[in-house]
Amino acid sequence: MASPTEAPLSRLEQIYTPLGDYLRSVSHDEDAVLAFAEIEALIGRPLPPQARLKQLWWASIPRQPQSRAWLRADRRAAPDLMAETVTFVFDVFTRDNPLERIQGIRAAWLGYARTSLSIPPRDPDGPHVDLGWWEPHEVYLLHLPANGQFKVGLTRIGSKRLVSVGGATARTVDRITMANRWAALVVEHHVLELAWDAWERPDRFASGDKGETERWNDWLVPPPLSAVCDSLEEDRQAPGWDVSAYRK
Repeated sequence: MASPTEAPLSRLEQIYTPLGDYLRSVSHDEDAVLAFAEIEALIGRPLPPQARLKQLWWASIPRQPQSRAWLRADRRAAPDLMAETVTFVFDVFTRDNPLERIQGIRAAWLGYARTSLSIPPRDPDGPHVDLGWWEPHEVYLLHLPANGQFKVGLTRIGSKRLVSVGGATARTVDRITMANRWAALVVEHHVLELAWDAWERPDRFASGDKGETERWNDWLVPPPLSAVCDSLEEDRQAPGWDVSAYRK
């Protein structure tokens, strides 16, 4: 298993990079107290309205691009909306995403998918039909040359997920259409089972919305998705394997 890969800065995060640079210049044993106006001067633009209205905007979670700016500087934000100030306290952000935890989560998803495939919907009001999960889904393999990685994932037919996940340099290596999300999830799981030895831990500041836990070093080349699917003889016997049901 390789060391964590560093996530590139998103366009939105780059807006707040000057704030992060300033926070890194402050001694670790000092709190950095900044007025909203001072932050706006650092980044060269007004803060969005939510920053003055919602505590959540200042939540120190890597899913938010602005939060990653101060998390990378080992700071946690404590806003005072009434005073329009923020205290940035020294706090090294850690993320609990070891391989064993990711494997446990994936195993739970596999179990739920197999349970769902054992009881396919009998009518449009069946479980998860309204969510579109019984509609055809695609399993895809991407090669990310900039990172030296492969990635497996699944998406609805016709979605723009591949573009948003892989970016401009990603190359689609393979794709296969499955009857529903559950069958697609089973195929995805077994691709990952073959790739765990080359799995790469995501950067601790990864946003989590680009399938960062489904990537591995490209020294391990995956087999064709059709071969993976063909190998799942027992799963393919499930009553819902070839079932598609569409939303009203």
